[in-house]
Amino acid sequence: MMTRRLFVAAFLSAFICLGATTASAKDFAKEAEGFIQIMADKAMNSFRTIDDEAALQKEFRTILNDGFDVRAIGKWVLGRYWRKAKPAEKEEYLKLFEDFIIVTYANRFKDYSGDDITMTVVQSLAKNDQDAIVRSRIDRPTSSEPIFVDWRVKSGKEGNMKVVDVLIAGVSMSQTQRSEFSSVIKRNGGKVNGLIDALKNKTAQLVQNVDQATN
Repeated sequence: MMTRRLFVAAFLSAFICLGATTASAKDFAKEAEGFIQIMADKAMNSFRTIDDEAALQKEFRTILNDGFDVRAIGKWVLGRYWRKAKPAEKEEYLKLFEDFIIVTYANRFKDYSGDDITMTVVQSLAKNDQDAIVRSRIDRPTSSEPIFVDWRVKSGKEGNMKVVDVLIAGVSMSQTQRSEFSSVIKRNGGKVNGLIDALKNKTAQLVQNVDQATN
């Protein structure tokens, strides 16, 4: 009889804990929806209202660092080569990586920030109480087909939410960059310095393209 009571008590406790975890996960996903909508609205509004390119880049850098776990993304994208890199190479790479994704994501947002373009969060999927996927829909008057952008949101070290990946039309930007970076390193004899040089050149080229487009 005692064994049966203990079994029932254990089962009920597990069921209650599972219910609490599920509720907590749903709460996190719902909060993540608001987090993404606010961040996207702020970024799109910046592109609509700030004309000076230098001021715009500064504002976008702030938005990106506030909303994205740039350092964690940079480490993951470098993959196994992160462990092989020297401390000085790691710091230089992370700085260049931040510059690179700021220009890359800025160009993306600029394409999606016209006056008649809207971005709306449509749903979210909770993986657990610290990890969720938020799906957003971008509608453009020039196209009948919307663009779906998925944002992977995790709880940061301080409990704040951070984006760790963006998927556009189902394609992970982090995974794409990881494959590209790995190819660059392999072409340079497995040396991270080869990627660092490539990032310098690529970022400079992207900045030049932005300058030419705005002049």
